[in-house]
Amino acid sequence: MVSPRSRHPTTMENLPGEVLSDIFIRLLAKQLAQMRCVCKDWNALLSESSFVKSHLHRSMHINQKILMFFGVRADCTSFTASPFSSPAIELDNFFKFPVNLESQPARCFGNVVGCVKGLICFKYESGDDYIVCIQNHSLSAFLTLPPCSMGSSSESRNTIFRFGYDPKTDDYKVVKLTELFDPRRMAPVEVYSLRKGKGSWDLVSQRIPSHLQCIRDLDLVCVDGHEGHLHWFCYAYIGGKLTQLILAFDLCSERFKEIPFPDSLRTCCFGDRLNVVGVLGGKVCVMSRVRDTDCEVWVMDEYSWVKLHVFSGFSGGDKIFPCGFTSNKQFLFRSMNELNRYGLYDPVIAKTKNFKIRGRSVGCKVVEYVDSLVWIAPTNRLNN
Repeated sequence: MVSPRSRHPTTMENLPGEVLSDIFIRLLAKQLAQMRCVCKDWNALLSESSFVKSHLHRSMHINQKILMFFGVRADCTSFTASPFSSPAIELDNFFKFPVNLESQPARCFGNVVGCVKGLICFKYESGDDYIVCIQNHSLSAFLTLPPCSMGSSSESRNTIFRFGYDPKTDDYKVVKLTELFDPRRMAPVEVYSLRKGKGSWDLVSQRIPSHLQCIRDLDLVCVDGHEGHLHWFCYAYIGGKLTQLILAFDLCSERFKEIPFPDSLRTCCFGDRLNVVGVLGGKVCVMSRVRDTDCEVWVMDEYSWVKLHVFSGFSGGDKIFPCGFTSNKQFLFRSMNELNRYGLYDPVIAKTKNFKIRGRSVGCKVVEYVDSLVWIAPTNRLNN
């Protein structure tokens, strides 16, 4: 006599949807991408927005994050990858660049723009042209954006790209700012929306305030842009004095606003302090090197600045260069004497992890990689 259990054995195909989801969510994005080809039901489940977001949430809060240190300019394709919990350990052959980046000519200068929810944005410039692409390393997919609406001109002094995510519209956007040689003028701001995907850049109606004299691309640790806003470190003439402030951009409304620096940091004292703007626990913050070996951390709490932390860098009096903040609320800084030596300070336990990366790291861009199912369409496949 055959039991009901033996007549109807449990297989993956007849498991309830919630059980399948609990199994799938523990797997890597690359494995799940292959499982989408098994059957229509699995493809539908793994393509659901709710599942993609749940998998990403697990990657960001449970799975291992990877710190990636990218070289700059023509050396963009050199990088070091390390586990977040053990930055002294290096992961060899962890990351693969899009073929079109690796094949760029030597005269083509590149950099990492940012990394949001597992999507890494790269920028390459060659002459007057910019090549911007977005890659999901987990899914071996990348998208090359169309040319910007406004190309470079003889008036352009500096062009800055940023990458961010707007949770209100579930949209990823690339923002382009262009400084002109005339300090009283800024070129119109351009935005590319992945959600619209219509193949063109839009001009933002609001112009950048004319009193801003210089916008600096000091986003060395690319964790800005996750919560719907981007931030830039700026110099401005206000009341006849050169001062420092933060320019914020709302990715949903596509409007700018200015945030003043803490009073004690506002006056420009070149050489006395090194300041870097970032985001700490969803709040705008500033890390300021007060002396050669000490840093202050200021956080914007509601409408006022609060000094939350003061910490020392390396032992032995090594001068430090503040880099930025991680999503785990830790502070990253670099040695001024050994350019490949870093420190990761945890304010909860008041301890620093020291580690070194391969090669020199001046201007190095640091991103946090997480495994991600966020798809890019239309999609170009990388070579296997």
